[in-house]
Amino acid sequence: MFGSMRRADDPGVSSDEAATSQQPSLTTGMSWELRVQSFAGLFILSIIASFCGSYLLLLTKITGFCIMTSISAILSLSSTCCLMGPVGQIKKMFDKSRWISSSLYILMIILTLISGLFLENAVLAIICTAGQYIAMAWYSLSYIPYAREAISRILC
Repeated sequence: MFGSMRRADDPGVSSDEAATSQQPSLTTGMSWELRVQSFAGLFILSIIASFCGSYLLLLTKITGFCIMTSISAILSLSSTCCLMGPVGQIKKMFDKSRWISSSLYILMIILTLISGLFLENAVLAIICTAGQYIAMAWYSLSYIPYAREAISRILC
């Protein structure tokens, strides 16, 4: 798995390979292969946390549900940071077309944790969790040309 990674200063590495292998290290300090593996690992952990949260909801353990749902969201965001680097991720998230949905998404994650852990208000926690999913969907639609406009026309 890691044996295929070669250093740019190895004698058998071409100048194109050297430039490519050095580029990722400028943004995250990790090779592209390691970044993809980190993305996959965090994404799988995110899915597992989401399933655990769903199971806890079925058991009516709202605090656990809120924690697992929020951990899942944080892991998902972290997984994409591995691919494009944290600075690139933040630049894309807070681009002029996405900053509102990104801010709402982060706010909903925080409110979900507060409502579940501190307020122990199940209804508010579920509303905040729904807000997380809506904010993430709206954020994701920003990557598809004219998708937000189409959804807005359908809903309004």
